[in-house]
Amino acid sequence: MLSRTLGGRRPVSALCLGAMNFGSSTPPETAHAILDRFVEAGGTFIDTSNNYNQWTGHGGESEQLLGEWLRSRGNRDDLVIATKCGARTTRPGDPGDAHWEGLGADTVASAVKGSLSRLGTDRIDLYYAHIDDRTTPLNETVAAFGRLAADSTVDLIGCSNTAAWRLDRARQLAAAQGVAQYSVVQQHYTYLWPNPPALQGVSRRGTAHYQHAGLEHLDYLQEHPEVTLVAYQALLGGSYSRADRPFWAERGYAHPTAYARYEVLRQTARDLNATTNQVVLAWLLHQNIVPLIGPSSVAQLDEALGAVDLQLPTEAMDRLSNA
Repeated sequence: MLSRTLGGRRPVSALCLGAMNFGSSTPPETAHAILDRFVEAGGTFIDTSNNYNQWTGHGGESEQLLGEWLRSRGNRDDLVIATKCGARTTRPGDPGDAHWEGLGADTVASAVKGSLSRLGTDRIDLYYAHIDDRTTPLNETVAAFGRLAADSTVDLIGCSNTAAWRLDRARQLAAAQGVAQYSVVQQHYTYLWPNPPALQGVSRRGTAHYQHAGLEHLDYLQEHPEVTLVAYQALLGGSYSRADRPFWAERGYAHPTAYARYEVLRQTARDLNATTNQVVLAWLLHQNIVPLIGPSSVAQLDEALGAVDLQLPTEAMDRLSNA
């Protein structure tokens, strides 16, 4: 598989496998088959979080399943494991944002121990501040993550669902403190653009639940190539390929410009004898963005893997990007 470099120094597979639903809507046997196939195809980058499945379970089920699989396969050293803290509920059964753990120093220190235990490992390769917590001073969060990197509990640190100016401010604070800076940002990003008002609803913690990478993010990343963008929900939950899953109106994708851009995508896919999903992933890969995929079956994974070797001619990239 093609490779990419996280944070300017850590090589990973060009696709990141998302384990959000592993152990819940994706049962263990299917999750194990997906993981095995991903590794067989050369995949090395796997993403989870300490709060995944808390909307149907207790949270942490994804990490637990991944940890069990790692032990059974004995391949921990071959993989780059990413997990997150900040959005785990402090009130089991109520995953609402009013009860999220946040990103205070004590919480970060405790959360990482829980993730290490569930994953059954002594280190985390990439640790994210999951959702920006503006109720906690940013310098406190930066220092807490910096300590984890300094003591080698984690290697790289990153943030997710974070405004571009907050990413920049956090990196400035880290530089001033002499600690590790965020070098990976995980944002919602895909081929289609949502309406500006949908960028996004504000949570009780003062930030967006699902923040789409906007022009300011892309501009910042252009100026800071040492920061890597990992794009989640790149396939819009199946909306590009499934008639039963129309574009998300509540997230601002059901608008005329999106449908016009989608038609260019469909035509490009036909011209290349590829699926729309594969063209979306290839379009991201051609920009050195790491797509985070969340297949619920081996067949879906195999479709995504087909994007890795899909070549987009210059004219196709220009047509897609300028639609």
